[in-house]
Amino acid sequence: MKLSSLVGTTSFKLSALYLGLFLCSFLAIGTTVYLLTTHSLEQQLKNNLGSEIARLQSEYESGGLPELITEINEIIESKSHHALEYGVLNQDGQLVAGNLNQFKLAEGWQTLRLTSPKLNPNENHTFLLTRVVALPNHLWLGVGHESDIIEDAGEAIIQAFLWGFVLVIALGAAGGFYISRLFLKKIDRITQSTQAIIAGDLSHRLAVSENQDELDKLAILLNRMLDKIGALIQNLQQVSNDIAHDLRTPISRLKFRLEDALKTNLSEAQYNEELASAIVEVDTILDTFSALLRISQIESQSRRSGFKVVDLGDIAASVTDALNPVAEEQGKAIQTDIEEHIKWVGDKELLTQLVFNLVENAILHTAENTQIMVSLKPFDNRIELVVADNGSGIADKHRQKVFQRFYRLDQSRTTAGNGLGLSIVAAIVELHDGTITLADNQPGLKVVVDLWRK
Repeated sequence: MKLSSLVGTTSFKLSALYLGLFLCSFLAIGTTVYLLTTHSLEQQLKNNLGSEIARLQSEYESGGLPELITEINEIIESKSHHALEYGVLNQDGQLVAGNLNQFKLAEGWQTLRLTSPKLNPNENHTFLLTRVVALPNHLWLGVGHESDIIEDAGEAIIQAFLWGFVLVIALGAAGGFYISRLFLKKIDRITQSTQAIIAGDLSHRLAVSENQDELDKLAILLNRMLDKIGALIQNLQQVSNDIAHDLRTPISRLKFRLEDALKTNLSEAQYNEELASAIVEVDTILDTFSALLRISQIESQSRRSGFKVVDLGDIAASVTDALNPVAEEQGKAIQTDIEEHIKWVGDKELLTQLVFNLVENAILHTAENTQIMVSLKPFDNRIELVVADNGSGIADKHRQKVFQRFYRLDQSRTTAGNGLGLSIVAAIVELHDGTITLADNQPGLKVVVDLWRK
């Protein structure tokens, strides 16, 4: 795998960006720690020097210059002062006590650069942070402490953060390369799978790993899209076959009628009768094409733009009232349990056709004396429409197939129709984000349509 391809990946660029932000944060933290540490050490050193100055001033006030000289000499001889240096100067700058005489005769803080090897054998010079105060009788007291400890602490902090800086860069670069390599591997797998699909293997699917990262989620969505496309292609092939099969019979019948009419000497009345029969056949074919076009229109989702609030109770009641005389003519009865004023957002015309097709199917495909029940009930998260009958029902193996275009059961082939009624119903339900199921009514069939609230 080429380095240029790794560096050019989005994952590596993001890793580099986050690494840069982290390094900036790391640098800011290092600077803050350095400044706080050196300031804290300097403040602590000043506090110690201030305390020592105050103690020696008390000695001078209680015992005068002799007491101060004695105290300073005892401290120096005992070496208990560690890194502290003491000095008492007169107004001429001459050393009166101690060993520190380089400070200026002015009150305040002074930093002295000393070159005496006795102060620090490892270096030619050292720096002393010195506190100078004025004493009575034109005397000056100075107490100093080596300030190299502050510089040493600062250098240690800088060195530690430099090593950390290098370590962060190394780990960040390694992590960026590793993540980019994994990213490219997944992209390569997606590319190979896509090429296989383009080559014609529509059953091929993108690989999904167990960690379910963003690319895996994308692969899952793409697989679902491929499943949908495969189903649409299969449906298209099935529709093409069904159109060729189902329309061949009426078109052939129409052709034979017309050929027979041309070959036979018929009277005007007979010609009119044949033309009327031909028109009926043509109307049947046109109805089939109109139903197919309607299904395509519904599946295109274009009807969503016309959705508005409708009264489902009023729609269901109007449809059942219109079909009740048809059912009575065939010796069947329709009973209803429809709640009023059920509001829903949808296409009124399509929802009316949905109820009409379901009730009409129950009337057309059941025997005499069948009881048909239509109910519409609202629930917390859905609205349920049920059309049930006590007829012969549909076997389990046929319940999903009846939603396919042109699919007709054997007992339905003797009735008028083109096998597209339930296909239109399924398309309308899907357009309204609902579900439709066929269940056993014991005896008979129960069609349940659930419209889910959003």
